[in-house]
Amino acid sequence: MNNLTSYTIKSGDTLSEIAQRYLGSANRWQEITKDTGECFTENEARRLQIGQIIYLPSETHIQTSNTNNQKTSDNGLKFIADHEGIILHLYNDPANHATIGVGHLVHHGPVNGSEPKEFRNGITKERAMEILRSDVIQAEQTVNKLVKVPLNQNQFDALVSFVFNIGETQFASSTLLAKLNNQNYQAVPSELNRWVHGNGKKLPGLINRRRDEGNLFQCKI
Repeated sequence: MNNLTSYTIKSGDTLSEIAQRYLGSANRWQEITKDTGECFTENEARRLQIGQIIYLPSETHIQTSNTNNQKTSDNGLKFIADHEGIILHLYNDPANHATIGVGHLVHHGPVNGSEPKEFRNGITKERAMEILRSDVIQAEQTVNKLVKVPLNQNQFDALVSFVFNIGETQFASSTLLAKLNNQNYQAVPSELNRWVHGNGKKLPGLINRRRDEGNLFQCKI
């Protein structure tokens, strides 16, 4: 696993103690992952087995870069689709542009019959997810490029969802990114919660999305 350091559980070990010893804070235990790349639940964290292999962020890579080739997991794609919504037929988005699937822009301007043949009679959910997989590449590249600290899969997925929603320019200038690159992982959920406004008003959909992105980042969902 790139940018991760393996550790073998010994008698008496707890994730909090390991996090304190190697990461400088017991609260960072949620950054430790299983050999599958998944986060530990609180119940799993209490049932460690001697000889079990776990993975910690490699602090020696903190000032270099993220792995630069991380990809959104299937769960991450589903997370984005659940929050963006899936519409399997052509429609005009709020800006009056032809759209289909998970917010996929077909062309600028309203639906007018000139759309590609594959879209005219609608698409399957599977095809919508294939298109989304392609559409998130730019957000993945942004996170890989701008984040300078190691991320587990849940953290990466949460940030890709965030960037997919707000765009690279706003992410690049955000205090969230600055704090994260200063190794302040704990600040990310509260920073996410600042991005809930549209046209000067708090939007319930964004409030829910930021809450869920924060929970995903902390491996709580």
